[in-house]
Order: sequence, then structure tokens, then C-alpha cells
Amino acid sequence: MIAILVILVMVLSAGSPIAVADEPAVQTVEMEYGGYDRTYEYCIPSSYDGSEPVPLLFSFHGLGSRGVEQIGLTNFHMLAEQEGFITVFPDSTELDGERRWFTAESDVDDVGFVRELIDWFKEGYNIDETRIYATGMSNGSMFTWYVALSSPGTFAGIAGVTGQMRQNAFEFEDVKPMTVIVIHGTDDPIVPYDGGEWIGSVEDTINFWIEINETSTEPEVTVWEPNEEDSTRVVRYVYGGGKGGAEVILYKVEGGGHLWPSGPQYYPPSVIGYNTYHIDGSVEIWEHLKDHQLLYDLTINSTAGGSVTTPGEGVFFYSIGTEASLVAEPKEGYRFDSWMGDVDAIAEVEDAETTITMGGNYEITASFEEAGGVCFIATAAYGTPMAEEIQILREFRDKYLLTNPLGQALVNFYYSVSPPIAEFVTEHPILKPIVRAGLLPAVAMSTVVVNTTLNEKAAIVGSLVLLSATLAIWVERRKGGGSQYA
Repeated sequence: MIAILVILVMVLSAGSPIAVADEPAVQTVEMEYGGYDRTYEYCIPSSYDGSEPVPLLFSFHGLGSRGVEQIGLTNFHMLAEQEGFITVFPDSTELDGERRWFTAESDVDDVGFVRELIDWFKEGYNIDETRIYATGMSNGSMFTWYVALSSPGTFAGIAGVTGQMRQNAFEFEDVKPMTVIVIHGTDDPIVPYDGGEWIGSVEDTINFWIEINETSTEPEVTVWEPNEEDSTRVVRYVYGGGKGGAEVILYKVEGGGHLWPSGPQYYPPSVIGYNTYHIDGSVEIWEHLKDHQLLYDLTINSTAGGSVTTPGEGVFFYSIGTEASLVAEPKEGYRFDSWMGDVDAIAEVEDAETTITMGGNYEITASFEEAGGVCFIATAAYGTPMAEEIQILREFRDKYLLTNPLGQALVNFYYSVSPPIAEFVTEHPILKPIVRAGLLPAVAMSTVVVNTTLNEKAAIVGSLVLLSATLAIWVERRKGGGSQYA
């Protein structure tokens, strides 16, 4: 029944506030992916010349429909002509006589198909990778939630119309914050507003994202009241103040049915419900999504002896180009040493108060040492933090250990156990030469790694391998020679 209704969506819509002089050309592409023939339509705005990166917006059709019908339903291609972004209207697969998107694991890899399309557009056009958006209607809306949750770090924002999150979508973990929009009619006879056994309610979906985005729970409310031409009442709830500026937005269409706001009334209200013309769904979605960028995460830690007070410690989210303030404060008896980890984006690595400019996902650690410079074993052994051997060890730490999880774990372990041992060494100077001798292999290895080129490193490794092989052969021959006289 749903498929029959959605297939009847008309390609032409009347009364839309989106108006341009000429309708942009729709291009159709056929491809093979995952063992299935796939197709999609897309539109390039006439203003595009490749000199500036432009946003990319996907719009997924409903059950039984196609991308070309989604074009007529939403008029996103007309809006994109005005606003200068690229629109994509993919087709799902038709199995058992029914065309639909898969919102769970399946032999049909719809998520992989969308990722393939994103890569295709990145290769062929100047795409702003921080402004990729996904939208959908009904089954396409449910897929919008699923593809976004399955592809963290891809979409800057998403919007679902007449299709909230399926129950399995609530099971995703490590979900990144992003701006989300829900548009749904309270009298939707196809996908009930209050959900069901296989699908969550609209309120469940909104609350899920309020928690993920950590927005305010007190929304800003805007109301469009019924009038003689439109019996519906639209209430917009905007939950702001989320991580990285992320928002959660709900358009509750009171008395509304299973339709795209201001799109065609593609079947009688007695079957599909009433549409609302107070708002244009596509315009509202674009106006709320267009200024939101993909959020990158900044993970901040500290060693023993202090903490990061601004912005704090943990995971924080920022859009590209954001200059975030960093403030590290030592405990009594300690002093700040330096920032470690992904430090290339930090303005002043050795300043406790500095900034970091976001251009990706970063992880940094504030390093502290005891005031007086004898908090760690090596410093205690050499008597000064300025010793040449310690500078070599620090350079090896920053360039090689802190650039991978295992190395970071080793450094943090060293920092946690080092202070009491260093204090003991300081109180018993006779131990210093012994500790320095114990550190000699580490200093020698660090010197070789830090102060040699890649070719020199390869030559050293080759020499060691050759020496080891020669020694092994000599040992075997000695064994063989000994057996002759046994």
C-alpha cells in the first residue's frame, strides 16, 4: 500500500516559494556497485565554475519512489540553483518488485553506495568536505538517519521528513554531534508520529539527539497558526547551544499527514493526510543546515602534576578553522613543560596558555614536571632538564612515541611511576651513575632515530640484520664443528 501511494508522487509541484528563471538540467548516471546496477540523478548549479568549494546535499526518496520523483517532491534542485550547492538524488534498489532503502545490514550495501558517490563527487568537483548534508522522505528519511550514523565524520547535518529513527538506529555508539532536523505530521497515517514496534517515536528521535549534541532542553518556539487556506498548525522547536554549535530542530505539523511541506498533495487527504503550506520543507531545511560545518573532535589529556582548565579535559568538538583557547595549570610544586601529541596546529607548544586551530581530529596532552626540573627519572639522573641526553629523549618522545596510541600509553605510564623513583634517586646521589648507565641504550637508540635520515636508518637496520645473520651462521658452524669431535 505504501509503495503504491509513494509511486504516485508527481514530478511537478505547484505553489512552491522556490523560484528561478530556468530549471537546472538533471543529469542521470548509471553504475555498478556491490553487484547491483545503480542509478542517481544530480544537478550542478549554473554558477559553479570550480574556483570555490561548494556544499553537497543528498536527498533520498521514499518507499517505491525514485530519485527523479524526489526532485519533483522537494524542488531541491531549484533551491540549489539559487544558493549554489550541488544536489544528488540517488535511486535505491528494486527487490521483490519494491524499491526501497535498506536501514539495517543487508546484501545490498546502500551505505557503501552513498560513500562511493561522495568520493565520486569529491574527485570530479570542488566539494566543501565540511558541508555535506543528507535529507530524505519516509523510507529515505529513515535511511538518512542510518547512513549518517553508519558514516561518522561524513555529514555536517541531516534532515528527516515523515520518517524518524528505526529502533536499531538507537543502538549506535560513539555518535558524533551534528545538527539534525525532524519534520513530521501528527496525523501521519503511514509512519505514526508516536512510532511503533519497529520504529521509534519522533520524541524518541529528538531526545536521542538532544543527549548526543548536549543542547539546551528548553527550546526556542515558533508557531504558524491555521488559517482559511491551511488547517494545519506548525510548531518549530529549536534546541540550541549544543557541542560545536550543533542544534536539534523539530517541526511538529499538527494535523499534518505523510507529505513534504509545500510539496504536492500526491494522494487524497483521506488516504495520505493533509499537507502544510505554512512552510516550505526544503527552504527550512537548507536555511538551518547551510551554516553548519562538519565538527572535528579535540581530545585533551594531561600528565601527572596539573590539568587543562580551558576548555577542560575529554573530547570537544569544533568546526574547521576554529581557534580554540588552551590553558594548562600546574599543581603546587609542579610547572608546565609543553604540549604533546598533534602539536602542529598549536600556536605555541611551550606556552601553558595558547591556542589550537582546528583542521582535523586532534589529540593533545599537557605535560607537567616538578618545579625545579627533577620530577622524572632521566632528569634526576642527569641533574638538569637541559642535559643534552634529555633533549634527545624528549625529541624522540614528541616525534615518535606521542604519534601513536601505544607510544602515548608508554609515556603516560612513565609519567605516572616516574616521580617517586626520581625522588628516591635525587635523595641518593650514588644511584645517579647507575641510572645513567641504564638509560644509555635508550639515549643511544633515540640519538640514532632522531639524528639520522631515512636512508641512514635503513642502512643501520640493514647492517644490524647482516650482522645478526653473520653471527647466526657463525654459531651454527661452531655447533657443527663441535659435533665432529664429540
